[in-house]
Formats: sequence, C-alpha cells, structure tokens
Amino acid sequence: MCGDLDDYDPGKHAEILLKKLKEQIGKPTINTSSSWSQELAAMDLVESNKELLAHFLMMGNAVTLKRNESERLESIAQLAQVHAYLSGVLTGLLLDDGALQQIGIQKFLAGFSLGREIDKNASAVVAHGHSHGHAHQHDH
Repeated sequence: MCGDLDDYDPGKHAEILLKKLKEQIGKPTINTSSSWSQELAAMDLVESNKELLAHFLMMGNAVTLKRNESERLESIAQLAQVHAYLSGVLTGLLLDDGALQQIGIQKFLAGFSLGREIDKNASAVVAHGHSHGHAHQHDH
C-alpha cells in the first residue's frame, strides 16, 4: 500500500473486498430453497464445488454486511477462519499417500495469494480513491 492512511476507511475497504471477491468467485446459479442441496448434488463435481464456494461467499457477504462498518473487516477475517478450519478438516480426512493433502495445501496457498492481491488492490483504491487497474484472471 502506498500513500498515507489518514483517510483510510475500513468500511469502504470491506465493501471493495467483497465486491472483488464476488467478481472472482461469481454468484450462485441455484437459488436457496428446500431442495437447493439436491440440485447442487446433481451437478458435476467441478460445477458443484464452484456453486458451493459461491454460496459460502454469499452467506459470508450477508453476515459481513449486517455488521457495522467498523466490524466488517473483522467479520471477513472470521469468515476466512471458519472456511480455513473446515478446509483443514476436510483435507485431513483424505487418507492417501499425502498427494491429496498436498493439493489441498497448494489450493489454500493459491487462494491466500489471490486474497492478498485483492486486498492490495482494494487498499490502493481506498487510499487513493481510484483503482490502479491491476486486473488478473484466475482459474477456479
């Protein structure tokens, strides 16, 4: 982050982070209902995983936006902790020669790198009131 933090607004920062995450992950295609999980289960594995991620983000977004502006960044951090814990549990369940655990850890680190990049860009927008235009495409 460059520049001075006198006019740094954590609430605005959280809004930008959530917007950028939605751009990266996308919106769910299945509406929540009593049968949404069955619809999700009928999808192929890649699509259902993408849909699960979009739903998780949508729920986290709703929780975060319910907080007052000063608590939004902490709410995002708590959301990350919940997801990291669940991710660790699921990765630890994989009983194999270690290859699947390594892939899980690599996916975590790839997501972490993307999150740092989004945060860096959001910080620049908040600090300067404009975007530097660092757009990167990532596969998910």
